Amino acid sequence: MKNIISIIFFLFFTLLINHSANSQSDRLSKNYSSKDFEKNKVFDQTYNLWQYKNKLFPNKNDTLPHPYFVDDRNYKGIINYGIKFRSKDYRNFDFIENHYMYFLKIDFEKVLFNSKDSIIEIEGYVSGGWGDLVSGKKESSIENKIDVFLGRKEDTIKKLYYSRVVNEEFIEVTLNNQLVDQTTILDSFPAFYFENYSHFRTKESKRKRFFKIKGKITSNTLLAFGGRNCYAEIFDIGSMVFYPNKNKRKKIKNEKKPAYKTLIANNVLLSKKEEVKEVNYYTYTKEAENYIIKRQYAKAKEQYLALHKKYPILFARDLHNAIRCAVFSRDYENAFYWAEKIAKKGVSINYFNAKVLVPLKRNKQWDSFSEKYDSIYNEFQNNKNTKLKQEIEKLVNEDQADYGLANRKGPKILFETTERVTDKLIALLKNEGYPSEEKIGVYTKNDTILIQSPEFQVLIRHAIQQNPKNLDDLKSLLDIAIKNLEYDNERSANNILFNNSCFHIYKGNLYNSKSCGDNELMVGQMKFMFNNPYNFIIHNNNFIVTEYNKENPEEYDTFYKEQFNFIMKLTDDWEFYLNN
Repeated sequence: MKNIISIIFFLFFTLLINHSANSQSDRLSKNYSSKDFEKNKVFDQTYNLWQYKNKLFPNKNDTLPHPYFVDDRNYKGIINYGIKFRSKDYRNFDFIENHYMYFLKIDFEKVLFNSKDSIIEIEGYVSGGWGDLVSGKKESSIENKIDVFLGRKEDTIKKLYYSRVVNEEFIEVTLNNQLVDQTTILDSFPAFYFENYSHFRTKESKRKRFFKIKGKITSNTLLAFGGRNCYAEIFDIGSMVFYPNKNKRKKIKNEKKPAYKTLIANNVLLSKKEEVKEVNYYTYTKEAENYIIKRQYAKAKEQYLALHKKYPILFARDLHNAIRCAVFSRDYENAFYWAEKIAKKGVSINYFNAKVLVPLKRNKQWDSFSEKYDSIYNEFQNNKNTKLKQEIEKLVNEDQADYGLANRKGPKILFETTERVTDKLIALLKNEGYPSEEKIGVYTKNDTILIQSPEFQVLIRHAIQQNPKNLDDLKSLLDIAIKNLEYDNERSANNILFNNSCFHIYKGNLYNSKSCGDNELMVGQMKFMFNNPYNFIIHNNNFIVTEYNKENPEEYDTFYKEQFNFIMKLTDDWEFYLNN
């Protein structure tokens, strides 16, 4: 009897061990690597998780009752939908929108699948996202949670409603001359949500965030990772498990992605620009200036020659650079050729007193050139539109009578002044055309220095800032001048605003906003601009010089310490800010 009990116990124990072993074998019968997930990755750089009640501009107090992955790649930006903002108290107001999409990276550490009940367990870490780039803040303030979903996708359409982005007590918001509220539909996008899903939300962290999710899967199951303003990482788990040969031969791109992609900067759709890749006037000048920074003057000269071949009339600043590039390349024939072009813009021969242009005066062609130059210059002076120049300068005086720092008027008066002056400017442009370099000449300082932004452009800048009712009429006229290469809008100071500048110069130091990414080319431009003995004109519309406030220096000192990264000291000569 004792032996029988022992045998029964042995058989029971053996069966129990075999059952556990078989269960564990079933449980571990299929495991997957990161490579398997990458081969079954779908909808790359397509969807964005709208987390807070489907608003693009969320309220942090909202919850996540209905998560939607939205294909909002065609989002235009608030201004580009026709939304207009106007300050009710007549103060200057600029709405600047910059839109970035950040990348996520998923590391799969543990994947177990039970083929009997189709339950999958996945563990790993998520890195990337905008929170990874934030520094100098407490972890609790970083909204960098990542949501993980496992379930079946259901397609739908999501509408984009206007969300309150300004204080409407002070700012009027309109669309097609109608007041806007949060029921106003701006756009609609393809989207999907999950049915019968499992959900996991990671903790906030500036580092890798752990995730663990478990659920029953079918051939239609997707695994998705999403965060606000992050490209969703989506994997076709159904195909990976049930149709392993579907993507077996799919090649994996091992490309290193940046931290983020800029879609809108200063209200401009950059992604659309990149798609077109149009070769225009500024394609050549940008390339030429990049060569100048590298001191490859011969290559820069070739760019200016190619530019002139396509565009017979060049802006003075580009002729200015082209002359110098030709001199440094010892191509004096082209140097004299460019020099004649600048004479047609009313620049006197004293311009060539600049030290860098001494080789031209020593050249044997100088005497004949100077005679010809005087003839061209005198012809311009006789034919220039003196009336247009005088009238535009009168408008500047009228503007500055109220805007001048010594006698600056209140916001309402300034608005009325700009509206009145803009009316007169519109009438002048209609009658005489834009005051281009060919019509009124180039403004210079000490004869040898070209003024890149003539004083009359302040009229345009004030109109943009004040947004008077006649602004659209002015813009229509400026569009014609831009098309005719009379108004250099692309490189105008009117496009530089404090809020959208990544680079700031303060007390001679160069700072980069923490909200912007690294830009070595831009840093190279900044270095060159402060170490530029030959006075080349390099375009850079992404920086401002901040005036030094001697009354309260701590305010800006603290601002730059908290909001910006110090890059380098550009100059010790910053005391002149005291007088600005």
